[in-house]
Amino acid sequence: MRNYVRVLAVAGLALWAAPASAKTVNTEFKTDLDPCCAAPADDNGGSAEYKKQVANGTTTKQERFRAQARIELPSAALGLATVADAEAADVRVILTRASVDYAECSLVMVDTDQETELEDGELVVKTEAEFLVDVRNILRKGSLLPRNLVGACDTDLATPGIQDGVPVVQAGDVATVTLVDPTEAAVDTASRTLDKDFLQGTF
Repeated sequence: MRNYVRVLAVAGLALWAAPASAKTVNTEFKTDLDPCCAAPADDNGGSAEYKKQVANGTTTKQERFRAQARIELPSAALGLATVADAEAADVRVILTRASVDYAECSLVMVDTDQETELEDGELVVKTEAEFLVDVRNILRKGSLLPRNLVGACDTDLATPGIQDGVPVVQAGDVATVTLVDPTEAAVDTASRTLDKDFLQGTF
């Protein structure tokens, strides 16, 4: 498992778009998402990252959370046999701080990849489904505007309803990718009992 933290303070230089005269601080947290829990032996994987850009010490220019998960099919551990099963799957990433779940994002299946490999003298076709969430805040005319490019996030699990936005990740937070049972799709995170966690990483 790799985790990655970077904070840059530069004058006249930014990772993203910023005025040339602005002092910009770029914060970035990344982690690999490795097999765990309900499917430790499966050849699944993924990554998650959070980026934030602040100008002049106070003005948030851009903010982004992105998580990607790959599931190899068929997966007996997750009960996903076909691409159709993967398309119907409710895959989410739960963000946890100090053992408390604080945010949850829904991922969308965006692609499938199929490869033929030679194993023990036999041709084996392997299929992989890719899931993604990509949410952002972008400064426009003095206001931060949310943009859910793929999927969506509830940034405050302690508050009833969906608090749509970009979860603010900190170093040490844990990201867990889980498969939610269809019977509990509308149940809040803390009350669900049938989740199948299968990827995890620490920022």
